[in-house]
Amino acid sequence: MWVLHLKRGIWPIFKKNLMGETRGWFLELLSTIAVPLSFFLAFGLGLRGDIADVDGVPYMAFITPGLIALTIQLEAFRSGSWNLWLSIRHHKTIDEYRIKPISMADILVGDVMSGFTLAIIKGSLVAITLLLLSPFTLTLPKLLAFLAMMLPGAVMFTCLGAVMGVVFRRPDQIAQIQSIIITPLLYLGGLFFPISRFPQAIQNVLVWVPTTAIFEGGRQAFLAGHCPLQMLIGLWVLALIAFFATVAWCEHQLRH
Repeated sequence: MWVLHLKRGIWPIFKKNLMGETRGWFLELLSTIAVPLSFFLAFGLGLRGDIADVDGVPYMAFITPGLIALTIQLEAFRSGSWNLWLSIRHHKTIDEYRIKPISMADILVGDVMSGFTLAIIKGSLVAITLLLLSPFTLTLPKLLAFLAMMLPGAVMFTCLGAVMGVVFRRPDQIAQIQSIIITPLLYLGGLFFPISRFPQAIQNVLVWVPTTAIFEGGRQAFLAGHCPLQMLIGLWVLALIAFFATVAWCEHQLRH
């Protein structure tokens, strides 16, 4: 059954999304590297004289995994939102998918696979760039642990993007939602400094925000080579809930 779903729906959608990203790839890669590199230069190099280390870790090494994680999660959201928006509003391929028939679950799995693949490619380019400037050596166990923390986060952000792609008719509305919701979620999750620097009342809220587990857990994996099990399990529970809820909600919206 899964083989049939893979051949009939998931794999074609995966390939179509990847092929669509080959257009204008050079500028896309430059823009991908530009944002985290700007943050790295501004905060990592610009503030290294004022911030020697964070929790015993050199500040440049502290923010490097966070900036890589930022790239991966933003790409997952972008892929989930734009692929579905284009399929519904522009290319009109969503109706063709559903006639074949291809289920909403197949479409979303294809989007998750392509989004995570693109996110890993772009995240790798950012990692190579930042590691040339950062006092840090990446090993295979650390890389695998880091990717294990990134995957459930990418599933969640792809699902959130898919919801935005179904809800909004204009592309500028998706960009606005990214500024209003996604950006604060990312920046408040421990990207530039640990959440322990916040007042206790704010910490009590942020520990329940998924991006805190993505950044804090991803940083532990990247620097120490092990996944914090509680964070990893929590992220996967949320990712599965997000996936099935998004499938059900999108199915309902597209039927009406």
